Amino acid sequence: MASSSAPAAKPAEIKAGVLVSSSVTNKINPKIEKGAMASVSGIIVHQTGGNTAKSALESYNDGNNGAHFLIGEDGTIYQTARTDQKCHHVGTLKSRCYEAKSCDKKEMQNVKDILFKKGQIYSTRVSELGRHEAKKSVPDRYPSNEDSIGIEIVGGVDASGSYELVSSAQNASLKWLVPTLASLLGISSSEVHRHPDASYKEPSEAKSASW
Repeated sequence: MASSSAPAAKPAEIKAGVLVSSSVTNKINPKIEKGAMASVSGIIVHQTGGNTAKSALESYNDGNNGAHFLIGEDGTIYQTARTDQKCHHVGTLKSRCYEAKSCDKKEMQNVKDILFKKGQIYSTRVSELGRHEAKKSVPDRYPSNEDSIGIEIVGGVDASGSYELVSSAQNASLKWLVPTLASLLGISSSEVHRHPDASYKEPSEAKSASW
């Protein structure tokens, strides 16, 4: 007697930078792709600051900042840029060893000399530190625009500027997407970071995201 069970779903795969899966809706927008990404070292998890996937997708038409994936308010996963293309989604890097209190003595002094340099405004010092970090490689620095996949989760902010909680549907999608990308792209679990960990952003961004 023939089996009536449905055929097993095909495993996800990446073809020419496209994540091919029934779980992903292709909304790739070349306007936010900023050149070939030679290798992928990590994943950065964000929140949009807006309330709908529609508004986020429309904003990408401006060709400015954007990420590779967007998780909608209902948990729908959209791919918005190819995984072999850079996107502007991270911003200025923090010093990884300074944040983790793991710098050796020489590097700690280097960071402090930059970050607390007298006569310079804070934004200039932070930018200089970001350039200093960019000369390093992961894991000595956080993943950057040059070598990371960005995942945006739709989520607005309240009057105080704090981000809303990530929903259970969104976290369920994130818990599928992160390990899938990590497996296909060879990303270590230690190189998945919330945006405020790697850059100078509102601390509540993606705080409630889980993967």
